Amino acid sequence: MRALREAVVDTNVLVYDTFEDSLYHEAAARLLDSLDRWLVPLIVIYEYVWVLKGLNVESVHVKEKLLEYLTEGKCSLVREGADEIRWAISTVVEEGLSVARFNDKVVLSIALRRRVPLATFDSKLRNQAKKVGNSSNTCNDIEHGADRRVCALKLLP
Repeated sequence: MRALREAVVDTNVLVYDTFEDSLYHEAAARLLDSLDRWLVPLIVIYEYVWVLKGLNVESVHVKEKLLEYLTEGKCSLVREGADEIRWAISTVVEEGLSVARFNDKVVLSIALRRRVPLATFDSKLRNQAKKVGNSSNTCNDIEHGADRRVCALKLLP
């Protein structure tokens, strides 16, 4: 996979990377390895913990994995601000989406504002990004095969 300088990392990338028996574990690991810097929104951290809770992962293991990501030299936490939240909720309403898509819109807004790619396995989120005209290269090929479910959206300036 071609190395990207940095990308906003969506929750599903971390979840797939966490579980070695997950369908996209290897692809998620390669994606994270290919990045020089992971821009991880706080909302992604909250979702990640919530997903692990839902999968009945013991608190001690959640802590270990979370600290592993947070102390990784590539990881930079990104705080969502009022502008991202306003854009996200306004876009949800304007597009007639369920508020269940709000978190995705917050993550997308961070990629838009920073003008960096978005790394996600979520086809709905990729489609949302395309709708706002942010992708010229929808998916990158993953080495050892072209897995089109892994995307790093190249956002236009």
